[in-house]
Amino acid sequence: MAASVRIRLTVLAVLLVGAGLVAGSAILLALVENDLAVGAEITAKQRARDTAALVAAGDLPTTMDGHIVQVVAENGKVIAASHDLRGLPPLLTQRPADNLVLETLRSVSFGEGGDYLVVGVRSTYNAQPVAVYAATSLEVVSDGVEATTSGLTVAVPVLLAIIGAASWFLVKRALRPVEEIRRQVAEITASELDRRVPVPQTKDELSRLAMTMNEMLARLQDAHERQRRFVGDAAHELRSPLAAIRTQVEVGLAHPTDTDWITLARDLHREGTRMDRLADELLALSSADGDRAAETVDLDELVLLEVEAVRARARVPVDLSTLSAARLNGRPDQLRGVIRNLLDNAERHAHSMVTVGLFADNSMAELIVSDDGDGIPAEDRERVFDRFSRLQPARDRDSGGAGLGLAIVRDVVTAHDGNVWIADTPTGATFHVRLPLSST
Repeated sequence: MAASVRIRLTVLAVLLVGAGLVAGSAILLALVENDLAVGAEITAKQRARDTAALVAAGDLPTTMDGHIVQVVAENGKVIAASHDLRGLPPLLTQRPADNLVLETLRSVSFGEGGDYLVVGVRSTYNAQPVAVYAATSLEVVSDGVEATTSGLTVAVPVLLAIIGAASWFLVKRALRPVEEIRRQVAEITASELDRRVPVPQTKDELSRLAMTMNEMLARLQDAHERQRRFVGDAAHELRSPLAAIRTQVEVGLAHPTDTDWITLARDLHREGTRMDRLADELLALSSADGDRAAETVDLDELVLLEVEAVRARARVPVDLSTLSAARLNGRPDQLRGVIRNLLDNAERHAHSMVTVGLFADNSMAELIVSDDGDGIPAEDRERVFDRFSRLQPARDRDSGGAGLGLAIVRDVVTAHDGNVWIADTPTGATFHVRLPLSST
């Protein structure tokens, strides 16, 4: 993967630099051509003016060698010309007036051939108007452009090769820490989640990548340790009812005539019910850790349903004091489990009354479940939400619970971006659950 990134970045760098070099080369060629053309024009103008000055002074030899010039009378007769133009008609049919005349002649037969720039100026000879034409070869322009093009044809590929090699080296060097981080992460196994990758001191993207990797490893380590503790605690909880069932069955088989099989059946049923509840709570915890799609939920309807259900079996009255409308995004089955576990916990420990209230403001819903039991000491109010937590006998699992109900409450509420806590009250226990309302 790193090699592929190096290739892509190197190719991208070469393409970008290549595009810049091509554009720069085109601009350079245009500037060179324009500069040489301007130089040729200046030369031709100067020759034309110099010759016109000689003609005006009356110094007109019949032949003018050294330059390609021509003096033409008003009637079109060539009265003087350089060696290359001897015997040829006027270079231009257009006669100069007050301004200069410039024209490019292509593929001429005089001089060295090729293209020439001709400049015509007006002058006088023996008080008669004449036209003076001077021509300069444009070969210097084409030769200069050709030489520049040849140089660029060699220089641009060489420069691109240098840029490509430098980019390959620099990208490889820049990605070396990334490859080192990848290699070290790949070497970390489930038994080595306490290892961390070194964080570069550069305080850039690489250091942030290393820190993110370490944070991910820390989360994995925490999840792995919680999973191991959870599996161990679950095995311990299952061992107790299984051991009780096995012991009672072994005793019954050893003394079949002395065994009260009705009582044994009731005991086995009780232990089986305990195991069944433990399995349900384990499944609920697994569901809370999942990533199912949320839907719009009317929390007040769920509270009403669960309160009615617990009233049918409760040993104490359950008072629904306040029920405000509260709509939020969540998973109905999990939210019903939160309400049910809180109500079961309150009903189990209440002396004479359970009170339930649902309140809502502009952004949050708050569920409050209270009982008038013995309460929970301040030092245990966080620990009760741990899985398989054990408290003092007053609020211990006296009904055969596995100690997972409040852990399920916390995990589900946290998964719904809410929080749960136990308020400081003089008597009993008061649980508060706050959940964000739906924005729609």
